[in-house]
Amino acid sequence: MNTLHRWHLQGSTAHAYSGEEARRLVGNRFDWASQETWFEDEQGRLLAVVTNGERAMVTLMHGAGDPGEHLIDPGAEGSSDGYLLSNGQSDTYADRDTVPFGVAARAVAHVIDHGGWPEDVTVEDDREG
Repeated sequence: MNTLHRWHLQGSTAHAYSGEEARRLVGNRFDWASQETWFEDEQGRLLAVVTNGERAMVTLMHGAGDPGEHLIDPGAEGSSDGYLLSNGQSDTYADRDTVPFGVAARAVAHVIDHGGWPEDVTVEDDREG
């Protein structure tokens, strides 16, 4: 586990997650009808995942208010709906801005264990204009 960054569910420091625990949690939360998951590390970085069960939007931010960066699927076309946010809003995202759920779960585990994205994913920096 990455000892530099201990990740926990946002708002609760009761448990520091390993990458594998986080990967399982994201999948289980969808099964429990909770499609949006936020992790936070001790430095205030945020890792957000929202899924429709097939694809997921995964965003990493330096803190609240940071536009962050998100995983993309450069070859994907079209869009998918059914991304239910915790405030009840249901979003539709371009498939280019989401990745298959398995890729998302693996990337979340890697960020939590290693502090950054795996080398085999494509990331778009939303801080750039």
